[in-house]
Amino acid sequence: MDNKPGKGGPLEEFTSRPRLCIAIAVHDLAVTRRFYEDTLGCRVVDERAAGLTIDFFGCELDARLVATDSAPVPHALPRFGLVMGWEDWHRAVDHLNYIGVRYLEAPRFDARGTPDERAEFCIADPSGNCLGFAAWRVKRI
Repeated sequence: MDNKPGKGGPLEEFTSRPRLCIAIAVHDLAVTRRFYEDTLGCRVVDERAAGLTIDFFGCELDARLVATDSAPVPHALPRFGLVMGWEDWHRAVDHLNYIGVRYLEAPRFDARGTPDERAEFCIADPSGNCLGFAAWRVKRI
């Protein structure tokens, strides 16, 4: 795929280059944190009761806490997608709404009005793979 400026590639639409985001299920946040920080040398950039956001060598790793005896929610895990610029995320939502895309997880906001404000939505590809798109109001990674 050719993403050079002026060639009409998909990156031409973004005002800033998006980063890859991968979501995984984890059973223990403390153990997960120690592994990614101490073993791999990664940095936790956000911690909440339900998970960790980890700078995984320039990609965003969203480690979500799940019970060991529960099955993952189909559209929550596993998934991959992009962490986008705040304005690009809003433009993407406007475009998807305009063309009538059905959401697995409708656009939503967490921690509104705080420095931790995050926007997110999920859609499915034709095979049912979940793609998540997120943006932080304040850049994290």
